[in-house]
Parts: sequence; C-alpha cells; structure tokens
Amino acid sequence: MLLLFRVFFLISLFSIFFVGCSVKQPSLLVTKEKVLTLEKLLLALTPTIDAKEAKDLAKVSIDYSYELSKKYRTVNNPWFQNFLVNIRLKKRGLCHEWTEDLLRFLISRKYQTIEFHTVSANIGNLNEHNALSVSAKGRGIKQSILLDAWRNSGILYFNIINKDLKYKWKERFNLYGILPPKSGKK
Repeated sequence: MLLLFRVFFLISLFSIFFVGCSVKQPSLLVTKEKVLTLEKLLLALTPTIDAKEAKDLAKVSIDYSYELSKKYRTVNNPWFQNFLVNIRLKKRGLCHEWTEDLLRFLISRKYQTIEFHTVSANIGNLNEHNALSVSAKGRGIKQSILLDAWRNSGILYFNIINKDLKYKWKERFNLYGILPPKSGKK
C-alpha cells in the first residue's frame, strides 16, 4: 500500500510541476491563419480539389482536433498523455485514437474531391506513430498533406507529407477499417 501511495504521489508531483493542466486554445487570429494556410496547401496539391471542400476541411479539421483535446482532457505533452492512458488514468489520447476519431469525423463530411489515407511511422517500434493524410482523389500519399492532431495535443500539425522532418510516413491502407475503396491511381 505504501508503494502504491508513493507511485501515485510521484505521478501527481510530476504532473503538477512538469506538464501543466491542459492545452490552451489558440487565439482566433492564429486559428484563422492556420485555416488559411492549410486551405492553401490543399489547393496547391492539384486543381481537382474543390475550393469549398478545401476551405471546409481546413476549418473543421483544425477545430475538431481542438475539440478532441477537450474530449480527451489532454495534457500539454503528448508522450505524458500516452503514459496516463497506458496506466489508465485517462481513457483516450493515444495517437491512433486521435487519428481514428479525426478520420471518422472527416469521412462523415462526404467530400467528393478529397481522399484520406492512414499513415504510420516507426511501424512495429515502441515509438510507432499514426496519423492521417489527405490528397486529391486518386493521388495517393506522395502528393498529400499530413494531418497530425496528436503531435501538439490537439493543435493540429499539418505539412506536405514528405516535408515532415520528424517522421518518415508509410501508408497503411484502411488501418481502422473505415475508409471507402480507393479511387484512381496511386
């Protein structure tokens, strides 16, 4: 019993001093700038992406990522969030859960010119990481934008997939069993 108390005390102490309570919501100006940047990245992929869909996807993916951070009650450090989930002090917040929840939400939007891909890095290793990429229909992940809600604890990270310096991504088709059949070429 004393050991259990010590472990709980150390975890609590660590949480208070090194992690912070929660993720802070970005300002409206920062959010608008991020939405515009993501929208432009999506439209730059190919002219076949509908401008209204690009604008909608940019806004809702940024907003929904932040909503997930509130739902998961995340802490600032995603690795510590993983620790808390793994010791069952939190219910959700692992990278694959962020990815699956964001993917389910975005699929429900029924985009006609946009396709989603499940991607992973460091497959099979302790630091395996999962995220989502988005492309024009039929273009595949080589011409896609990475959407990673876990990396910044709900502040959506996005970039052209091959420009992400932190991870080397590989497609894992339909990792969650919810993607529609692929269209066109890779």
